[in-house]
Amino acid sequence: MDCPTPLVWQDVVTSWRESSEPFEISGCHGPIRGRVLGHGPPLYFANPLLGRCELLSLLAWLLRDDFRCVLYDDSTLQNARTPLLRGSVTDMVDDLLAVASFHRDSRFSVVGTGLGSVVGLSALGQVPDQIDAVILQGLRLASRLSGPERWLSWLGSRLPGRLAQVPGFRSLLVHNHHPWFPPLDPTRLNFAIDTIGHLPLRIAARRALRFDRLDLQSCLEEVHDRSRSSDVLLIVPESHESALSTSAHQLCQRWPGLRAEPLAGGGPLACLTHPHRLATLIRSFLTAPPSTT
Repeated sequence: MDCPTPLVWQDVVTSWRESSEPFEISGCHGPIRGRVLGHGPPLYFANPLLGRCELLSLLAWLLRDDFRCVLYDDSTLQNARTPLLRGSVTDMVDDLLAVASFHRDSRFSVVGTGLGSVVGLSALGQVPDQIDAVILQGLRLASRLSGPERWLSWLGSRLPGRLAQVPGFRSLLVHNHHPWFPPLDPTRLNFAIDTIGHLPLRIAARRALRFDRLDLQSCLEEVHDRSRSSDVLLIVPESHESALSTSAHQLCQRWPGLRAEPLAGGGPLACLTHPHRLATLIRSFLTAPPSTT
């Protein structure tokens, strides 16, 4: 099979902005803004920890002919005063359901990366009758910040400015993400860094606090009792983070029929590093005929 033509991200992002339909709603925790692109069954994209919906635009562009792709920035991006439930993503699930209600989608699928995968799994446990399927990439079932991390996140949630202004921000992201980006287009990594760097520091810190004392074991019980393993696709990127491998192993043990797919060479931002391969996995999973077993 021939390799797909590499995406020119500048053209795709421009076309995504021009072709998609913007929306803004008033969620119960604050305003939510996003864009809709494509036609077909609704597919909702939940952002990674430090992501804005632009980071997922390449993936949505590849899926637009098969799905109505709904990308949005949750209410924390607009309202830093909303009370934050430590170790909980309840308010982010509320945002997801508010966007679905606005678009009158009584049933839909969710694709989530990192923190977004936590939102997707939590939503499946909370409202399984509304979720057709969830695609989870880089899922963490449990997490706990260290003392210094917790203190820095608490401090950062009260400071002005943007992530790009934090000393060492760019060099840290280059160190963490450069190995996963293909060398054919170094500007794609710059796009990721610039987009993440634009995130307000207080918002990034508040999102990080969601991982403090995070424990989805009770959520797993709910999902196991109220849904089917065929509802879930677990995409396991190649990563140095043992927490991701542990979470994947725990999920596969809990659900023997769970579909798990490796993504060799894919790091935390596979939506940018390997969008074609990720789109192929998602499309194959969501369009496959129902299992008779």
